[in-house]
Parts: sequence; structure tokens; C-alpha cells
Amino acid sequence: MLTRVRSVGIHVSDQQRALEFYTRVLGCELVTDQPMGEGPGAPRWIEVRLPRDETRLILFTPPGQEDRIGTFTNLILYCDDIQQTYRELSARGVEFPTKPERAPWGGWWATFKDPDGNEFGLRQEGDE
Repeated sequence: MLTRVRSVGIHVSDQQRALEFYTRVLGCELVTDQPMGEGPGAPRWIEVRLPRDETRLILFTPPGQEDRIGTFTNLILYCDDIQQTYRELSARGVEFPTKPERAPWGGWWATFKDPDGNEFGLRQEGDE
């Protein structure tokens, strides 16, 4: 039986810029950063994760999938306090196409973008 999600890919155009955004701005921890070939321009296998989660985010775009960069990812991240998270990330320059609002299905919802324009859902459960 399947038991959990190990990793999720995020399509990025510039791996170094993505690594800096996910670690410095979003607060992810670096798990691995390994070259996938020879030379300075070789792609890297980069994995990061949120401090309280084991699911890894893979910052890599396989050849032929460049058209996925800058789209809605269907990846939804949880936070404890969406208003505070919105204020902190906005102050760090993160773009929020949808500012925090009460969701019709319950709880709170917002969306934000990374430097490539990939869009993520941000969710807080509860009505607080």
C-alpha cells in the first residue's frame, strides 16, 4: 500500500534563484544539492523541505517540461496564521495574486507566486 508522499517537483528556470527563494524567503531547509552532470552549467538535483514536514520539494525542470514553469502548481501549503504569513512574505517581496480571505469551503485561503511565476495555494484551517 502507498503510505505517504516523498517529494513533489517544482519546475524552475533558474535553480540557484529558486534555491535562494525557497530557503531564504519561504524558510525551507536544504536537504540535498547535487550536480547531475559535468561542468558549471550542469543541472542540479535540489531538494528542500519545510521545517515541520518531511515532504521534499524538488527544484528541477526535466527537459521538455519547460512549458510548466510559471503555472498554477496544485501544491497547497499550510500555515498556522495566514495573516501573519501574508505580512511576512509580502514584506520579503512575495507576490500574492489572492490575498488572504475566508474560503467558501471553510478556513482561510490565499495564493502566492515564486520568482518563476509558479502559483501556490496557502491555507489555514479554522475560522480564526
